[in-house]
Amino acid sequence: ERSIQVLKKGINWRHSAPEIPHSHWIEQGHDEEYADDMDEMISYIKHDTKRIRSGEVVCQCLDRENQFSVLHDDALLPHFQE
Repeated sequence: ERSIQVLKKGINWRHSAPEIPHSHWIEQGHDEEYADDMDEMISYIKHDTKRIRSGEVVCQCLDRENQFSVLHDDALLPHFQE
């Protein structure tokens, strides 16, 4: 609890991972549905990361109802590191 308070104290945090364009998923050989799902999943990651950094220690970005499989892609690593 204390470490979270120290991390969030006086910090105006922003998600610094680079954007992944929708076209990236298509260029990797995925279909439009997968690309849409990945866009949505990255949005969840950004939202949940902001909540964690502000002291709400709840992360649901990879634990959603009807969650699809996320295949490995190095472009996602900065988002997971956030």
